[in-house]
Amino acid sequence: MRPLELKRAIVDKAHAVGFEKVGFTRAQLDDETPHLAEWLRRGFHGEMRWMERDPERRTDAARNLPNTQTLVCCALNYYQGPPESRPGTGIISSYARGSDYHAILQQKLEDVADFVESTCHVPTKLYVDTGPVLEKSYAVAAGLGWMGKHSNLISQAGSSWFFLGEILVPLALPVDMPVGDRCGSCTRCIEACPTRAIVEPYVVDSRLCISYLTIELRESIPRELRPGIGDRIYGCDDCQDVCPWNRFAKKSDEAAFFPREPLASMDLVAMLQMSREQFMSATKGSAIRRARYAGFLRNVAVALGNTRDSEAVVPLTIALEHEEPLVREHVAWALGTIGDERARQPLAARLEVEKNDCVYEELVWALKRLDANLG
Repeated sequence: MRPLELKRAIVDKAHAVGFEKVGFTRAQLDDETPHLAEWLRRGFHGEMRWMERDPERRTDAARNLPNTQTLVCCALNYYQGPPESRPGTGIISSYARGSDYHAILQQKLEDVADFVESTCHVPTKLYVDTGPVLEKSYAVAAGLGWMGKHSNLISQAGSSWFFLGEILVPLALPVDMPVGDRCGSCTRCIEACPTRAIVEPYVVDSRLCISYLTIELRESIPRELRPGIGDRIYGCDDCQDVCPWNRFAKKSDEAAFFPREPLASMDLVAMLQMSREQFMSATKGSAIRRARYAGFLRNVAVALGNTRDSEAVVPLTIALEHEEPLVREHVAWALGTIGDERARQPLAARLEVEKNDCVYEELVWALKRLDANLG
């Protein structure tokens, strides 16, 4: 089969398994190497230390599969519309409300990769946000869209609500041309970011990003950033929500991306009260597990504090005895932030027995905040 015929056959196969967009690009992203190096030098990757390891592999796919010449980049729409807003609930990023996208895209990519291997008798390798490749930059090079100022890929035809996956192929296939940047003078995403994580157009400091803080960060969320998190408990979509191009977004009919129970119906208090076993059961097959049990309840505690709802005081005081120090620490902050007199005695009692330094410091802060607010 000639290269152009093979390319058309791969595109047909990708569309047949459900991908909306397919593009082809070369294995090397030479222009991105200095940009990645500068981003790492500035420490914008935070605790994501894997970004530092062998960064050359991220811009040269042939280092991941020898003789790779072409990347087949695929996009799958996951948009489910804006989340339902109900009092006392937290916001989960749209991509994580359904089943874990890794498994869904993996199967679809495997179907396409199997077609390539059986047709051409060559090995392939595929990634779904799981390997050392700059997938958004490769997708841009493959013509799937352009990089928005929020550093997410935007498609003129399909918004920015899609997952990306790549197939590495050791064959020279015709490549697609990138599309031009269509953000123009718009800065809505930069202005909308609650924590000012988009430090300049096209550059995100992950250490300030709510998605990083609620998912990748394993330790305490910096106190000064907690108010900006609001009621977001896993990820953040604000920069995408305000993007004018997303007015063209169409809902995905992929059933696996529909909001999952029981989390879809649980309020913040119910989430805070989940045992480890209940959390593991509720997040089976969900991307939310990435935050881990303590990290997820940490996020819930911050959201409860930001509600300033006095009805949360009693369940929060019970959570002061939680087994996880990370949870106790952020529960103390929430109680201090809500500023209800009923929290004083439980906070003081916990202070008398607390052994963890970070929790102890937060208890002291919470009591001082109560004193300042209540006198």
